Amino acid sequence: MKSKDVKVSAVILAAGSGSRMNSALTKQRMTILGKSVLKRCVDTFSECDKIDSIVVVCRSDECEWVAEELSGISKLSAIVAGGKNRAESAEIGFKIAEPSCDFVAIHDAARCLVTTDMISLVIDSAILHGAATAATPIVDTVKKVDSDNKISKTVPRDSLYLAQTPQVFLTSLYKKAFLLKKDEEIITDDNMLIELIGERVHVVDTGRENIKITTPNDVDYAEYILKKREAMVEYRIGHGYDVHRFAEDRELILGGVRIPSTLGLLGHSDADVLTHAIMDSLLGAAGLGDIGRHFPDKSDEYKGISSLVLLERVNSLLKSNGYTVVNVDATVVMQQPKLAPYIEEMRSNIAKILEIDQGRINVKATTEEGLGFTGSGEGAAAHSVAMIKIKG
Repeated sequence: MKSKDVKVSAVILAAGSGSRMNSALTKQRMTILGKSVLKRCVDTFSECDKIDSIVVVCRSDECEWVAEELSGISKLSAIVAGGKNRAESAEIGFKIAEPSCDFVAIHDAARCLVTTDMISLVIDSAILHGAATAATPIVDTVKKVDSDNKISKTVPRDSLYLAQTPQVFLTSLYKKAFLLKKDEEIITDDNMLIELIGERVHVVDTGRENIKITTPNDVDYAEYILKKREAMVEYRIGHGYDVHRFAEDRELILGGVRIPSTLGLLGHSDADVLTHAIMDSLLGAAGLGDIGRHFPDKSDEYKGISSLVLLERVNSLLKSNGYTVVNVDATVVMQQPKLAPYIEEMRSNIAKILEIDQGRINVKATTEEGLGFTGSGEGAAAHSVAMIKIKG
C-alpha cells in the first residue's frame, strides 16, 4: 500500500484537566508564545499533507471554545466531547473518524511541539508495518526502586524507549483491538491495545523535542524549543499585482468563485485577477519569476484554464523548492459588483489549494471612489502580499 493511496484521520485528544499545571486554565487552553496548546497542535496536523481529516476530542464544557479556537481549519471534520478517561476518549474519536480513513493517528494535544516531519515518519512506518508509534530512546540510567525508596536493581536501557504520540494504526487493526479489549484492562496509551491482541507496534525515533506539556516547567522548555526552531527558518515575502479589463460575454471569476455580473474580465485564461496576483506574490517570494514566465498567454495549453489549477501548480513548484506558504493577504480593487458575499468562498478555495488553514488567507475588496480605470468600471485590479518559509 502506497502512502498516496491511503487516507489518514487524526484524532486529537484534548479532554484532560491539566491538574499538574496549577492553573485555572486547562493545559489545552494555555498559550505558548501567543498560541494555545490545542491550536498549535491542530495547526501542525492540518499542515501535514499526509493527514486528510482531524477529529478533536475535548471536554464537554470546552466544545464551544474549541470550535471558536479552531475556526477556519479546513481539515477539521468533527469536535466531540470525550469520555471519563483517555481510552474512552480515544474510542469516541476513532468511531467518528473510522468510516472515512484507512489509518488513524491518535495524538495527545499536550504534545503541541510535534512537527509535520514527525507525523509523516510515523504514518509512513504504519503503512509499512500496520502499526507505528513516535518514541524516543531512554538515555539516562534506569533504576528500579523498592517500597523503601531504595534502588533494588539497575535496568538495562539498551532496548528501552519512552512512547510518545502520534500513534498510528491500520483502522481495521485498531478496531479489532477495541472489540477484544476487556473492561478491567487499564489502557495508558493506544499501543497497549495493539500489544494486548498479540500484534507488534513499530517504533519510530522522533527525538527529544516532542515533549508533553504537563507542568509549568514544560511551558518554559517548549518556548525555548520553539525559539530555537524559529531561528532556523528563513521567511520570504513577495508582492503580486494584476489587472484585467472588463468585457461582455465573459464570466466574472475571482478566487475561483463565479460571481453574477453583466460583465466579466478579459484574459487568455479565466482572467481571475485575484488568483493571478496571489500567484505572482508567491512566485516573487520564492524568486521564481512571474506567471507570464510559467504560464505564457500565447500557449493554447492555458487558454480558458481555471486559475485555481494554475495556483495548484504554483504551490507544487514552491513545495519542490522546499517552500511552504505561511499566509496571503490580498485586495481586489473593483467598483462593481459588491464582493462581500463571496469572500469566504474565495478564501476557502485558495486555502485548500495552498494546503493551509483558511485563517491564513485574507481577502479584501475595495473601490477607488470612481477614480481611475477601476473607478470608471473599465477593469479590475488586485494586489497580494504573501509570506513563505523554508527551513535553514
